[in-house]
Amino acid sequence: MKRIFPYLVLVPLLCSCSVMGPAFTGGVSTSGFERTTSVRHAGHHCTPAEDPATGLYGYINDLGMWVIPPKFDAVQNFGSSGLARVRVGNRYGAIDPTGQWVIPAVFSTSSNATAAIQSLAKGRLPGIELWAERDPATGLFGYLDHYGRWAIAPQYRNCGTFGQQGIAVIQIEDGHWGAIDRQGAMVVQPRFNNASDVRNAVQRLGRY
Repeated sequence: MKRIFPYLVLVPLLCSCSVMGPAFTGGVSTSGFERTTSVRHAGHHCTPAEDPATGLYGYINDLGMWVIPPKFDAVQNFGSSGLARVRVGNRYGAIDPTGQWVIPAVFSTSSNATAAIQSLAKGRLPGIELWAERDPATGLFGYLDHYGRWAIAPQYRNCGTFGQQGIAVIQIEDGHWGAIDRQGAMVVQPRFNNASDVRNAVQRLGRY
């Protein structure tokens, strides 16, 4: 029994996240993530780390083994929500402790991705909170939900954030401005020449 005991000690460490392969043996660079402290979530110990060979970031366990391969341009520690914000290129998303995408890397700002994570953590229904984003394929703006899906398809030349009453000012392709609700329905027809005139109109209607 004494001979078996050391191997039993190693089992929890090896099973803490699935081992993907050996990590680097050098120091950990901190330039690609915000904090370097090890985090624990649902029994998993994952510490952000850089692969010196590629300059990409992933997560290692307490044995220094890769549990999430280095494939991100920047990473963050896992938060109380069980998710970590990561960046691929110039887009942000979020992964779970197994490395699976929960929010694909579609947000252009870290603040929008963080807000989407917080929305998920609060248990918000999809479509309650939306974020304006530009579609790289078309150059048009639409609105993403907290899963990073198009809740309102990209179709606007420009658009603003939704106010407390669920109304957002948008600009259509001919340059005129109007306003929509969270379902994408036009509540103020796009016949105004600038965004401020639309906001004033919506305020007079008591809907902004």
